[in-house]
Amino acid sequence: MIKINPIPESGVEKLLEDKAVMVTVNQHLARYLTSRFNKQQIDAGKSVWETPDILPYSAWLGRLYANARYLPDKELSGNLKIPLSAAQEQYVWQKVIQSSTSGNSLLRVPETVKAAIEAWTICKERRLPLHELTHAPPEDTLVFLEWAEAFENQCRRNGWLGTASRAEAVVQLLKSGTMPAPGQMILAGFDELSPQQVLLVKALEDAGCRIFELAVSEVSSQALRCGLADTETEMKAAARWARARLEENPLGRIGIVVRDLNALRSDLVRIFDDVFHPSMVLSPQIAGKRAYNISLGRPLDDYPLIRTALMILKFACRDLSVDEYSRLLRSPFIGGADAEFSKRAIMDARIRENGETSLSVSDMMHFSSEHQDKDRHPGVFCPKLSERLEKFKKAIGEIPKKQLPSGWVRDFLNLLDAMGWPNGRKLNSEEFQTVIAWHEVLQAVSSYDPISGEMDIHEAISLLSQNVTAKNFQPETEDAPVQVLGVLEAAGEGFDHLWIMGLDAENWPPSAKPNPLLPGGVQKKYNVPHASPERELAYAREVTRRLLASAGHTVVSYPLTDKDTALFPSPLISFLEQVTIHPGEANWRARVVNAADFEKIIDQHGPAAGAKSHISGGTGLLKAQATCPFSAFAAYRLKAEGLEVPESGLNARERGSLVHNALELFWEQVKTLDALKKLPDEELSGTVSHAVNRAVSAMAKNHPRTFTRRFTELEKERLKFLVLEFLAVDSQRTSFTVIGREEKLVCTIADIELNTVVDRIDCLNDGRRVIVDYKTGEPKVADWFTDRIAEPQLPLYSVAVEKEVAGVVFARLKKGHVAYLGVAEAAQVIPGAAGPGDKKSPMENYSSLKDVIRVWKGKIEFLADEVRQGIAKVAPVSVHKSCLYCDFGPMCRIGEWKSTLNIEHPTVNLEEGNGLF
Repeated sequence: MIKINPIPESGVEKLLEDKAVMVTVNQHLARYLTSRFNKQQIDAGKSVWETPDILPYSAWLGRLYANARYLPDKELSGNLKIPLSAAQEQYVWQKVIQSSTSGNSLLRVPETVKAAIEAWTICKERRLPLHELTHAPPEDTLVFLEWAEAFENQCRRNGWLGTASRAEAVVQLLKSGTMPAPGQMILAGFDELSPQQVLLVKALEDAGCRIFELAVSEVSSQALRCGLADTETEMKAAARWARARLEENPLGRIGIVVRDLNALRSDLVRIFDDVFHPSMVLSPQIAGKRAYNISLGRPLDDYPLIRTALMILKFACRDLSVDEYSRLLRSPFIGGADAEFSKRAIMDARIRENGETSLSVSDMMHFSSEHQDKDRHPGVFCPKLSERLEKFKKAIGEIPKKQLPSGWVRDFLNLLDAMGWPNGRKLNSEEFQTVIAWHEVLQAVSSYDPISGEMDIHEAISLLSQNVTAKNFQPETEDAPVQVLGVLEAAGEGFDHLWIMGLDAENWPPSAKPNPLLPGGVQKKYNVPHASPERELAYAREVTRRLLASAGHTVVSYPLTDKDTALFPSPLISFLEQVTIHPGEANWRARVVNAADFEKIIDQHGPAAGAKSHISGGTGLLKAQATCPFSAFAAYRLKAEGLEVPESGLNARERGSLVHNALELFWEQVKTLDALKKLPDEELSGTVSHAVNRAVSAMAKNHPRTFTRRFTELEKERLKFLVLEFLAVDSQRTSFTVIGREEKLVCTIADIELNTVVDRIDCLNDGRRVIVDYKTGEPKVADWFTDRIAEPQLPLYSVAVEKEVAGVVFARLKKGHVAYLGVAEAAQVIPGAAGPGDKKSPMENYSSLKDVIRVWKGKIEFLADEVRQGIAKVAPVSVHKSCLYCDFGPMCRIGEWKSTLNIEHPTVNLEEGNGLF
């Protein structure tokens, strides 16, 4: 073990001014120390100074090796190996593993590649003797050794240098005297040095480099611990505590150390925005300086700008799914987006309405181009988008089948340029930096030429996607007073106030996670990180000590529960004084509601409808009014509607329409039950087939891609079987004549004129009518008898028919469960229908069907009168059922209301509404 001379913080400035290099354990510490050095220069009254040479270990090592190419010894520089980037090395390992015998049986290759690279890095950094791995090794280790040998052979043949071997190469250059060592070097933030790093430091010292270790000033900390309900409460308490400390001292440096920062990042952004920047909660993409900074970046493909770029490239070689083409059309980063944003959004809705589950470039061109008959335009004319798509299609046609990655990068840039990416609108600072990071990835992909050889477009996009995902990116911002850090990122930093969260006994010390490809005994023998509980305990103890000594005032918290599991403080913080900290106020919306003296204005009415007003929607309007008046007003008065979600094949509504049409066409020809009974089986089968064929052919015209030959055959067979099964049930009834098929009825209820369409009206021999409604789902007769008549369709038909009604029934058309369900004047009128007085049926308390229709009429008039008055209160019959499939939640804000008032299961008074909307 070597001894490195410590240097106090006060002596670092002078060394940096003397051009010493400072090597940090991570990028965050390098930024922090650079910022601190710059502040020192400003405080000293300087206006110009030389940028300090401060960089993380991996970047410094890469620079040191790269500089060897410019040494005077031309023979040496010409023989240097080509260093692989981390992404390139991953690609080589992946090819090695996939081409191996054992790789053929792997289900999760990316995870295996990650474990193999980690195992190889451990072998190099901990300088594990490979011969020890072969002593009675597990099968996975033998496989790994085969992969490692193949990887080394690949590197040797091609003159490549892996990232884990770079330090060894630098050591050899230093020992040979061909590489000059830096004069002075300062190490910062290293809790320990690996054996490989120790070897490198020794070689540097032997080459004449003076090496120092930054001695972080440890302060006498006033540390307290507290338990909070759960992790969510911990984050909220930490955020409010940080804001309070910042308000006390705006110049103070505040740290929040989060044990599992990667998993909690999105929640932290949400909570810290709520506490520090409430205006950003509803618009998190607003560019602006935040009072806090989260050290951990996100994968580059997590940024919308990059997701759009990747989607454009995928569009060049395959169709896009519903979600993909929808996001692409609404992306602000495609040329002309600022001018056509609304048009493209409407076009998205039109394409969805057309039932397109996927879209090709030609399809999108069709929907966006100009058509002669504008009334029958399948999409929306978007001239700028149409022009871009023309250029895009032309660029696709010029792409070769195979080429080197650098060639694909050129073509990718051409494809993106054809679509106008990223110039749909002016980019903000974060987006501009994101584009720069994108070009860095493209440059890295270009360097794969000697590694990968030629590939097709699918392989090229896959390679690009891997590199984009592997790049962790965080836009650079000004130094923020509140720093949210991971445990490792906090190394070497000092704070005025520090909150450390997540230190419960279950997770701190962390569980041992030895590499699965290396023998556990060997990992434990060489003290490999994460290899054993003892190693993790020592690591956690040292990190805890360092963190507690890095601030004058420290709070350490832990969650009391994780779902249903009780948690306790880590033994490593049990000696701290226990205090109680209240999480603080509710979120900003609730604080506004609670703090303000509101004048309560109950606005539950829209404009009233005039006398004899016609409101489109028919029975759907009344059903919506019964379910929730606001939903009815939004859908039928404001004409608001949610986006369609196209499904593969036919959706439930279209399947229902097929059944309706087939039966309408059948009864158009047959007309009466007597005629049906007289049909021989063969003729009946032919008549049904004819009706089914006509119904299917009509729908196939609008869905040519869905109705393939095989699909059409299956759909006809299904439909014919279902119709025949229903006709067998119809045959059990007494004589009737079908006098109405898809019959249009116009009725006026409470001065509201409603247009309705009845599936079927039968006339019995005595002149009475039976109203039939086809249902392919699971209709419920009980819905006719609820307080607000949840399903008013058939009750309204029974009121609208001027003749006496003998039965009101659903015809349930569900394979294996075909039946009539409903009510009738007498049970024998329709098999399966309930008659007056029938026990345990909705008709039990009624003496006649006329009485039922009279009650229905009163309830329907009540609902229609609500519509006429413009009643539009947010009053769902059931928050859980009514709101589950409602598209208007963002309009009525019932979710916000529940959140603000902290109500999990609100109940709503139908007479008063909720009073907030």
